[in-house]
Amino acid sequence: MDVVVRTAKEEDWENLWFLLEKRGGTDDRTAAEKRFLAYVQSPSHYIPVAYADHQAVGYAWVQDYGPHLRTGKSIHRFHDLFVLAEYRNRGIGALLFQRIREWSEKNGASWLQWNANPASASFYRRLGFVPVPEEEEGFPFFEIEF
Repeated sequence: MDVVVRTAKEEDWENLWFLLEKRGGTDDRTAAEKRFLAYVQSPSHYIPVAYADHQAVGYAWVQDYGPHLRTGKSIHRFHDLFVLAEYRNRGIGALLFQRIREWSEKNGASWLQWNANPASASFYRRLGFVPVPEEEEGFPFFEIEF
């Protein structure tokens, strides 16, 4: 299976909407499309999309929060990583995560931070990350310092 991970473009909207619906927790299609179109144009957002078997099978999203008020160091917040169930455990999530990490480092992040839901925390542990003390009960918090 060949997997291609590339930066999302406006024309990826229908494919991304399919993935967002499968992931769940999405509000309104029109509002989500408006946000997506703004994010793909913004240098503060990065959304890689994974394609396999001629279809979108996963995506991720990170946001550059800009310089911290007190330290001036840049924090990037990793919001989403989703892979269709039938494509999990094939390295696609790790590829998407690697793209997020590379983009954050290349774009001046001092930290890449995220909360993992309990079901996905083991994925990040397999990648070698250890959660820092929990910020939100039951949602392990992870951080990479660059």
